[in-house]
Amino acid sequence: MNYTIVGGGIAACFALKEIKNYDPSSHVTVISEEKHCFYYRPMTPLVIKGDKERDEILYDEHLPEYHMIHGRAASLNSEAKEITLENGDTVSFDRLLIATGSAPQVPEIPGIHEKNVHYLRTMKDAYDLKDAAGKAKKAVILGGGLVGIKKAIALNHAGLDVTVIEELDHILLPRLDRDGAEIMTEKLNQEGIKIITNTTIAEILPEAQGVKLASGQSIACDMVCVAVGVRPNIDWLSGSGLRMDKALKVDERMQTSIEGVYAAGDMVETMDCVTGKSIVSALWVNAVEMGKVAGANMAGGKIKYPGTLEVLNATEIERLAMISAGDILARAENSEVVTRRTKDTYRKLVFQGDVLTGAVFLGDVDRAGVYTSLIKTGAPIGQLKDKIIDGTLTYLDYVYQGHGETA
Repeated sequence: MNYTIVGGGIAACFALKEIKNYDPSSHVTVISEEKHCFYYRPMTPLVIKGDKERDEILYDEHLPEYHMIHGRAASLNSEAKEITLENGDTVSFDRLLIATGSAPQVPEIPGIHEKNVHYLRTMKDAYDLKDAAGKAKKAVILGGGLVGIKKAIALNHAGLDVTVIEELDHILLPRLDRDGAEIMTEKLNQEGIKIITNTTIAEILPEAQGVKLASGQSIACDMVCVAVGVRPNIDWLSGSGLRMDKALKVDERMQTSIEGVYAAGDMVETMDCVTGKSIVSALWVNAVEMGKVAGANMAGGKIKYPGTLEVLNATEIERLAMISAGDILARAENSEVVTRRTKDTYRKLVFQGDVLTGAVFLGDVDRAGVYTSLIKTGAPIGQLKDKIIDGTLTYLDYVYQGHGETA
């Protein structure tokens, strides 16, 4: 069997491993436009800080044999079972995985294409940012989401004066609510990172030597970093016959509307386990699971992807641990919210009747994994509610309630 994977991200990586696991004699071709693929994309900010080098973030743990083609896919002919590359070459397949990920959103701002305006999506972007940081003193970050904040920290550690501009009223939405964001903002301020909310950049000056904000304020800088979200890389599939809306439509086996063509990762529509709504997830852990399911089913498996959580995050920001999962903003009707806040810690639990639907752990993340499991399964909590609220819930409680594995 001849398998082709378009994309070199983590969904592609885990699909490759599953294909070879189910079909060891198969021939797998990977098409990637990046010179280096299969790496820990969430670790690219560490390259800017100088904490990691390229080889340290490559994912090469026991990868099976595959054939690599460096190039960019330009179109798909599903009837002929053929991919055409930008250079005109064609690659045929028996079964195909589309895992082309996402690209940074480019906002419509005067000056957005000026020199010294940067993004962070690929390893090359990280090295470009590292080089630019070595020649700069002040940076402005547009976007206070997780990527923007990690950029800000990396540049701050590199010795730059950093200001983050966030259009909403607090940073790290939807991973944190307002209370959690207040604690995180104070922590970042202590490290010397300035946060400005409720406004955006109205104009970037020539060579990014400054920005004008919608509020009327002007900020001098040497570089601007944009982090206002991503968009699925699906433009090249126009005319392919694949069903698309916000992203590629797939079934529970990760198969697209065309038999033998699968998709996984940032450019796939999936379902939120809590709300049941269609979402496009750009989370690393979700891409891993999608890749596993797609790869297995391409090679004859019968595995279902159960959906995911729109918010499912575990990270550390300036030595402050943060875990959030599910409906942390309590958007559902009749949600019950329980919070506990100290100077440096914050916990928020969201219940919908007898089900835990969201949780935030900031600073104190003890036992957060058990809470996340409860949210993902949507299991009734029964007699566990008091333990969930007072923080004494254990994995054994979870198992004895009938939700976990006992072996």
